[in-house]
Amino acid sequence: MADVTEYKCPNCGAPMYYDINMERVTCSFCSNTYDKEYIVSHFDEVTEEKLSDFDWVERAKYVWEPYEVDELEEFRCSSCGGKIITKAFYATAKCPFCKHYVIISSDFDGDIRPDKVIPFKVPSKTFLDKYSEYISEFESVPREFRSKDVQKKIVGCYIPVWRYSCTYKPDESFDISVKHYPILANDVDICEEVFYSLLPYEYSDAEDFSESYIAGFSASRYIIGAENAMKSTDYALQSIYNEESGVKAFSNKIEDKKLLDTGRKMDRLLRIDMNRYIHNRKLSYYLVPVWLLNINYNNEKFTYAMNGQTGKLRVDNVPKKNKVVTLSLLIFPLLQALLFACAYLSLQRTGMRAIVLILFFAYFMSLFNYYLAKSIRKKLSKKMVYFKSVRYEEQKVWSIKDFMIRH
Repeated sequence: MADVTEYKCPNCGAPMYYDINMERVTCSFCSNTYDKEYIVSHFDEVTEEKLSDFDWVERAKYVWEPYEVDELEEFRCSSCGGKIITKAFYATAKCPFCKHYVIISSDFDGDIRPDKVIPFKVPSKTFLDKYSEYISEFESVPREFRSKDVQKKIVGCYIPVWRYSCTYKPDESFDISVKHYPILANDVDICEEVFYSLLPYEYSDAEDFSESYIAGFSASRYIIGAENAMKSTDYALQSIYNEESGVKAFSNKIEDKKLLDTGRKMDRLLRIDMNRYIHNRKLSYYLVPVWLLNINYNNEKFTYAMNGQTGKLRVDNVPKKNKVVTLSLLIFPLLQALLFACAYLSLQRTGMRAIVLILFFAYFMSLFNYYLAKSIRKKLSKKMVYFKSVRYEEQKVWSIKDFMIRH
């Protein structure tokens, strides 16, 4: 079983969490608060386990980390002793019995410890208010989007991010630098389209990483390792160069004058020479705050999110309530009412034997009516209709080009 950490109040022993408004660790029971210095000195918290000359770029040359998301971990809750089973990349987990968050210490050991963390600045109420304001712009929104249960589905998450800088110069006429490009290091909890619509973050407000900042929140560690993170950016730079220059600089190096396959052979050639033209690599590892709200409706997931530092809201499409589907629900009771009316009129003019036959007929017709109504509703519900939202269509999704500097 994995080792876990839980901050418990020195006064009453109840679990503590990081209070966004007070910027202190607060007891969930007696409300006593403690600053970071107290936590470090009284909880034996590790402040730094890396060597002074640690470098993520150098580490990536010797450590290759595959993309793995299916491995599970099992451990005991330090509060109630209950068994918690979770995916291995989660750095915190919520006990299914006592509902307390625990921190999985092994995800922050040694050289995989984050360099910095940006603490939450915006409370969940702000997210809920802005989300409710956005939803109120539309009429006939499905109940799932207006329900009081929406508030319970909001989750505060710390998302792992690589912050990458490099210079790419494949020839004298093409020289660009990437400055502090944030690379999403875990795309399971949040997809790239959602994450890059929440940018930018103010990294100048980041703090040295401390586990106390993530107490009471969901957090995950990176699953896209440093090597793969840098490669994804390097290939993106190559693609930009490929588009703008037509890779003429490389075509003269090819001894075989046969026509190239339009993409694959040239991509292979580019990758062989890539490292020769990437310079000044710098990489750091951050945890950044995000409020997440996922709503499942009609077999589709809708994601609303907020930058937990700046309060920037990311909106999703909003489906219209399908009135045709609602009307289809009346098909079964209407057919049943018609059937019973016919059966009643028949019973008034027939004998006992006919009555038995009519009852059997009514039973089988009821089953037919039920499955007919169910089939009609299923076909109608497949067609999803959305409101036209200008805010959704116009929100910016940042890309690597927003972090490029041309020389």
